[in-house]
Amino acid sequence: MNLFVETTLEQRIQQVLDEYRPNLYMDGGDVEVLEVDAKGVAHLKMLGACIDCPISLLTMKLGIQRLLKEHFPEITGVNAITDVSLSDLYNRDAVMQKTIVRSK
Repeated sequence: MNLFVETTLEQRIQQVLDEYRPNLYMDGGDVEVLEVDAKGVAHLKMLGACIDCPISLLTMKLGIQRLLKEHFPEITGVNAITDVSLSDLYNRDAVMQKTIVRSK
């Protein structure tokens, strides 16, 4: 019986992020791993309050990117992706509507 289960890099990143998630949950946010590209950039989707939070870029760079680089030497950076366009950030109703639709 083989107990070793191979996991992908994305799955291992997800496990590390699970330990960081309580920090995001405190402010109503979350993050989802989309992919790690050939250059080692982790593409992450910002969710919840992180979508339009003015300090989410700081959270991404100082928190999540640092954490991932510490655990995974193959990670060269992170890229935050949201469903919200720049113009939507000035329209709170548009942001809230996208958040509500996504959570259904």
